Amino acid sequence: MNLPRFTYHSPDSLKKCIAILADQKNGAQVLAGGSDLLVRMKLRLETPGSLVSLADIPALQDIAYRPGKGLTMGAGITLSLLASDAIIQERCPALADAAVLVATNQIRTVATVGGNILQNTRCRYYNRSPVWGKAVAPCFKRNGAICHVVPKGKRCFAVYQGDLAPLLIALNTTVTIVSKKGTEEIPVESLYSGDGKVPFNNVAGTIATGFTIPEDSLNMRAAYRKYRLRGGIDFPLAGVAAALKPGNGLVEDLKLCLTGVASRPVTVPGAGEAAKGKPLSRELAREVGRLAYAAAHPLANLEGDPATRRSMIRIMTEDILTSFIS
Repeated sequence: MNLPRFTYHSPDSLKKCIAILADQKNGAQVLAGGSDLLVRMKLRLETPGSLVSLADIPALQDIAYRPGKGLTMGAGITLSLLASDAIIQERCPALADAAVLVATNQIRTVATVGGNILQNTRCRYYNRSPVWGKAVAPCFKRNGAICHVVPKGKRCFAVYQGDLAPLLIALNTTVTIVSKKGTEEIPVESLYSGDGKVPFNNVAGTIATGFTIPEDSLNMRAAYRKYRLRGGIDFPLAGVAAALKPGNGLVEDLKLCLTGVASRPVTVPGAGEAAKGKPLSRELAREVGRLAYAAAHPLANLEGDPATRRSMIRIMTEDILTSFIS
C-alpha cells in the first residue's frame, strides 16, 4: 500500500523545526523513526500534509549522565542504541532491558525513544485498512459516534501500548518539551490524556526533545515485564513496570505502572503505601499483585483475552517483586 502525498521537511535545528510545525496551514506532523506513523499513513489513518523529520537535529541524539541531575536521553535516540549504550546499561539497566523487548531488531534500528513514548493508541476496530473500515460504522477514533467495544461509552477506549513509558513513569522521569512559547520540563505521566482518540495533552506544535531520569531514581531497583502472544514483533497486551527503593531491609518507596490495559499508562494506586516500611517478601509481592490486578481493566479491543491479560498483570507484578528479594 502506498503512502499518501505529503511535503517532506528535514530541518537541521529545533528552531527551524518549530517554525514549520507552528504553521497551521501545512498540517505538519513530526516524523521520528516512522515505524508507527508511516504504517498509519499507508492505512490512511493519518494523512498529514507535511512531515517534519527530526533525523538531522544533533541535539536529539545525546545520552549523558550528570551527577546530581541524573540520566538524560535525547528523544531521537533509536531503541537499538538505547539497548546497547554503555551509560544506559550501567546507570539504568532496566531501561536497556525494556528496549530489547520492543518489536524486532530491524524496527529497533529506526524506532526512537520519543516515538515509542508518544505512539498513538491502537484498537482492533481502528488499525485496519480503508476497505475494512467501510464494513463497520465509524468509531470515535474514525470520527464517528460509537465505540464498538463499549457501545454505550462516551469516548474512545483505544489502548496505549508503549513499552518504555511505564518504566520511565515508575522512575519519575521528566520530559523536556520545546515549542514556539519556549521550553518546559514536565513529568512524562502528564503527557497522557486518557482519551483513546486524542491520547496526548497539548502536543500540537511541540517537540519532545529529551527525557531525564532523576538521580534518586537511578538508585532504585527497577524492571519491566511484558505479555504478548509472540516472542517478537507484538505490542504489549499487558505490561508492568516497577521501581522500588530499598532501605535498611525495608521498602522505602514503590511505584508501579501498567501498559496495554487502558488508553494511557496506569499508575497503580496504593502500591507505595502498601509496601512502605515493610520487608520485601513473597506475601508483600502477592498483596501488591492484587492491587495491580484491581487497577487493570483491559477490554476486548486487542488480540488477547481481557481476563488473561488482567491475570498476567498480577502474575508479572509478583514476578518482578519476587525477583527483587535478595
